[in-house]
Amino acid sequence: MRTETYITTSWDDGHPLDLRVAELLQRHGLTGTFYVPMTAATETMTAAQLRELALGFEIGAHTLHHNLLTRATEQQAAREIIDSKSWVESNTGSLCLMFCAPAGKFRRQHLKMLREAGYLGLRSVELLSLDLPRRKAGILLMPTTIQAHSQGFLTLARNAAKRAAFRNLWRLFLHGRSAEWPKLAQSLLLEAVKFGGVFHLWGHSWEVQENDQWKRLEETFRFMSWFVNQAVPLANGQICQRCLSQVASADEASRFERPPTGHRQT
Repeated sequence: MRTETYITTSWDDGHPLDLRVAELLQRHGLTGTFYVPMTAATETMTAAQLRELALGFEIGAHTLHHNLLTRATEQQAAREIIDSKSWVESNTGSLCLMFCAPAGKFRRQHLKMLREAGYLGLRSVELLSLDLPRRKAGILLMPTTIQAHSQGFLTLARNAAKRAAFRNLWRLFLHGRSAEWPKLAQSLLLEAVKFGGVFHLWGHSWEVQENDQWKRLEETFRFMSWFVNQAVPLANGQICQRCLSQVASADEASRFERPPTGHRQT
């Protein structure tokens, strides 16, 4: 059976320009998740701006101070993970289901911390994926498809090779003829619509500004909007929730299909 297709986006670092991204997403009938730290080296939104953003979009945690988990002690990492969830929830009034590690760097022990803190999913920086979130160490690991940032063929190939993601590497050879990220995004979205899966665009609003990519970003959103009748636009957490409910339904169905313990089939 063909997998349903979903469209999602995510935006890291909580820069005030996230509000401009949000406006463009709403204009084109799209949605996504904004991963917001309390502080970062780049400017971050005020509490009022965060509350405004949370009215229409999912807010995920991105540590308190945008610190790399891989450079923190175990105690420091636990505080960044736990307290950033509490900070998001107290400022938005909504449950924080999703976490994204700064620079996508984390270790296996951090997955246990995330699970125990009550997160549903962790968004990674794996690129070129169209996969649904995968369960790992009790949490859903959510890959991405394309970043709103120009990256060379070798950078994308290393991203796939580092994760032994051979399907992603093959996808790069099929679709990576152009170094222009919008063209690669369009090609990958068409594959997702045809075969099913998750098309996941992510980026940083401050980086879009620095690289003068607003026009390209809106053109990509416009292209994505043409497929909302064939691909459901959802936030990151909503996709993870659907995956969990589908797994639960499948488990329930298989439970009824299996004969009771001790029952002898004839």
